[in-house]
Amino acid sequence: MVYIVQVLVEHPTHALDTAFDYLANEEIMGGVRVAIAFGYQRIIGYVLGCEYSSMTKEELEKIAGFKYRYISEIIDERPLLNQELQELSLTLAKLTLSPRISCLQAMLPPQLKPSTNKSVRIKYQKVIKVINKNIVVNTVKQQEAYQFLKEHADIPLKDFPYSRGLLNKLIEQKAVLVVDEEIYRDPYLDNQKKEHEFPLTPDQQKIVGSIISKINTYHTALIHGVTGSGKTEVYLHLSKYVIKNNKTVLMLVPEISLTPMMVNAFKHKFGKQVAILHSKLSSGERYDEYRRIINEEVKIVVGARSAIFAPLEKIGLIILDEEHDSSYKQETKPRYQTTQIARIRGKYHNCPVILGSATPSLESYSRGQKGVYDLYKLPKRINQFPLPEIELIDMAVEIRNKNYSLFSKAMKEKIQTCLDCGEQVILLLNKRGYATYVRCLDCGEVIKCPHCDVTLTYHKVDHKLRCHYCEHQIEMPKICPHCSGEQLKLVGTGTQKVEEQLETNFKGAKVIRYDVDTTKQKDGHQKLLDQFARKEGNILLGTQMIAKGLDFENVTFVGVLNADISLNIPDFRANERTFQLLEQVSGRSGRGKKEGTVMIQTYNPEHFVLQCVKNHDYLSFYQEEMRTRRLAIYPPYVHLVSILIQGKDETVVDQCALQIKAYLQKQLEDMVILGPANSLVYRMQDIYRKRIMIKFTNSKLLYPVLEKMSDFYNKKGNKVNVVCDFNPYNQI
Repeated sequence: MVYIVQVLVEHPTHALDTAFDYLANEEIMGGVRVAIAFGYQRIIGYVLGCEYSSMTKEELEKIAGFKYRYISEIIDERPLLNQELQELSLTLAKLTLSPRISCLQAMLPPQLKPSTNKSVRIKYQKVIKVINKNIVVNTVKQQEAYQFLKEHADIPLKDFPYSRGLLNKLIEQKAVLVVDEEIYRDPYLDNQKKEHEFPLTPDQQKIVGSIISKINTYHTALIHGVTGSGKTEVYLHLSKYVIKNNKTVLMLVPEISLTPMMVNAFKHKFGKQVAILHSKLSSGERYDEYRRIINEEVKIVVGARSAIFAPLEKIGLIILDEEHDSSYKQETKPRYQTTQIARIRGKYHNCPVILGSATPSLESYSRGQKGVYDLYKLPKRINQFPLPEIELIDMAVEIRNKNYSLFSKAMKEKIQTCLDCGEQVILLLNKRGYATYVRCLDCGEVIKCPHCDVTLTYHKVDHKLRCHYCEHQIEMPKICPHCSGEQLKLVGTGTQKVEEQLETNFKGAKVIRYDVDTTKQKDGHQKLLDQFARKEGNILLGTQMIAKGLDFENVTFVGVLNADISLNIPDFRANERTFQLLEQVSGRSGRGKKEGTVMIQTYNPEHFVLQCVKNHDYLSFYQEEMRTRRLAIYPPYVHLVSILIQGKDETVVDQCALQIKAYLQKQLEDMVILGPANSLVYRMQDIYRKRIMIKFTNSKLLYPVLEKMSDFYNKKGNKVNVVCDFNPYNQI
């Protein structure tokens, strides 16, 4: 007798997106990993099912017409994913046109993915256990140590305050035993203290009461609350109610940089009932946090995007803070939208999904206006202070007045005044690096990445030019690689250069730079924010990472150095992203007892987006942008799917793009099909990239057509790769 086991292999390709049959001498549960021989490789597979057969291996082979292989090893004692998540992987594969194995891999932390190249082990520590409490030991000193161990149950060996010789004598007398005991690695050991609970304002009470009245029914609620209006307190009170009723909470934030703030809020209130999931944890920490969740030892999971797949049981509440943020969209396979997965899980558990933002996405707010979502508003700050005054600085006027500096005269004065008063400043410049590019003044050439259609950015710290798309880097050349000229000029300004200028030009400036380059290390975000909180720095300079979630009472001034960077991107969401970024970063000012001010430097002060930001007027922005979207037929009036055609041979990519366009026009006659056009970055990592965009309202007609096309072009040996991205956030 044998068991036939259906195994999904770790290669995430459409050609192998099917279960392969193996044999086992025992029953294996679905959802565990197994080691298998696949061709000439030994790889990891994921068990989908297992059925008993009364036939022998030889009899089965005779019927099947091929040789069966046995499972080499069962890796897990129990399923990594529960039944809900196994079903969700199937739904996700259909929604994103991805192989199911890539969906399963997206759901698991790297240390547990069905993959052969990641390994992490359970952590153990030596613990002293008292195995006999009635032994009469030999000496007074032994008696003292023995008594200590009886009073301190299961003390770690490293914490035993007596000599090892004394311990050995107790072991010989069979009074105690040293054993290996599994321990969890805790990424937030220091955050166990409780915090003062704030009473809810009438607006907050109304929202909490309304959501609790429907707490056991699936629905989506959007909380539109201005920055500092106390959305986090609403989340905490709702979570407390849900946990009291023996259910669990999934709390998501968009970026790792925001996670420490939310972790602190939840850890202070709920202590060890909270698990943390995000990519900056060490391998061991993520592995242990995941096992705590599987073992049902926690009630709340706080994390970034991938935490939406946390294997919680009995979910009573799902929250997405800063719901508008583009990082909720997964940009690699499977290209899912976190909000969509949250709604699927909410429906499964029959619980509310709460979306919160000071600047909701147009899609979410329009659903709130139509009544598809329950719409709640928190129009005032929790401390009753007004939102900060915003001043738009026209940089064209500055240039006419012969000020060619990055800082306007008014901003210079304001920064220095804040520093002199012992207050803190946040400055936003959405460009990292030192200079944007290097130009030769002799021949006019710009030094570009040899693998991507972008300029190389100069980083002064290591004196290198770096590509921000493929990480190609070279030493800063002394002569032009095109004409050998020596007149190389650094053009543009990044955060590194601004940091230098601040420290040179402002008396008493202590700058903390907060960007991708300074936060690479583990806990990099938290360390820099802690330094700023302890006032070790008085200027926090950063990219868009500093715009959301930060709450520092001593920050009274926020400056935006160039508001036009995000406004001039060729993307239909450029206006929305700019409004969200500027409104969010403005909200970092005046969150304490001191009034806050904001200055935004721009060459387009009359632009309607900047005028709406100046007046903190989300509704006017929403109405104007919706008019534009309706005229141009863009979301939320339609859905989009982007088809990326990419390959190493430019001619083949061009031909395939035209073939795909012709096929789509024939199959989808009533849909608007745009392109093919070059991607914004046409060549990336030596791969040429074209896009086709489809606007649609009925996905039932679209999915079968795209599935057929995707299967045809993504076969092994094909010279192009075709990627379908539903509701894309990025057109790079």
